[in-house]
Amino acid sequence: MYPFIDLFGLQIPTYGLISLLGATVALVVGLFLIRRNQVPVFEFVCTSIVGILGVLLGAHILYALTRVEDILQVLARREMYDSFGDFLVAVLDLCTGMVFYGGLYGGLLFGFLWLRKYPSLLLRMADVFAVIIPLFHVFGRVGCFFAGCCYGMESSLGVSGRVLASGEVEQVIRLPIQLIEAAALCVLFVVLLRLFLSCRFTGNLMCIYLFSYGVLRFVLEFFRGDSVRGHLWIFSTSQWISLLTIVGVVLYLLIRRRKSNI
Repeated sequence: MYPFIDLFGLQIPTYGLISLLGATVALVVGLFLIRRNQVPVFEFVCTSIVGILGVLLGAHILYALTRVEDILQVLARREMYDSFGDFLVAVLDLCTGMVFYGGLYGGLLFGFLWLRKYPSLLLRMADVFAVIIPLFHVFGRVGCFFAGCCYGMESSLGVSGRVLASGEVEQVIRLPIQLIEAAALCVLFVVLLRLFLSCRFTGNLMCIYLFSYGVLRFVLEFFRGDSVRGHLWIFSTSQWISLLTIVGVVLYLLIRRRKSNI
């Protein structure tokens, strides 16, 4: 893997660079889509900025929740640290990672709260973001592959050379689950884009995206090989969230349909 790129003597994180590229591409596509959906550019940009803040906050919070046991161990051994600064650094180091679902729902929550004052734009904006979120996620998963995180299980089919946190290279062949998910997200993006451009399922694209990704993520989690994700019984944290997402979307559509028939 290539966790860093040397550029003019500087080591730039590959994941961050690819994610920035993905955000730029998603923003450009979004600017094209809002013209068709009659969404003001200013509100789209503002919603995107607010959503990004929610993404960063939510992704770090959920990651920290998956490391609660490690955080509690650090808190229990706080007297071992020379200063409060060292102790704080140790705690923050356990919160530096990000979990996609935390970012997704953090971004959706912040975006929803921002758009509450523009109710007429809510569903139209949701359709736009339903298309560009999986597009951005494609780049994110490619970044994960190069960074060596979110890796797959050991397999006879795959790639080796994942770089560990220690800097050592792990010579184990693993399933490139990050690239498999990226390919599936490409397909999901194309499907959602076609539905958007054909004006089919208008106002429901976010539900289609959440349901589809929930199913996809639930299945792919069985092929992950990283253990620092949190587990409860037989499922990972993301699988439980996927199940809740699927059930939540179905209940929402049933309730909305029932209200429309009253």
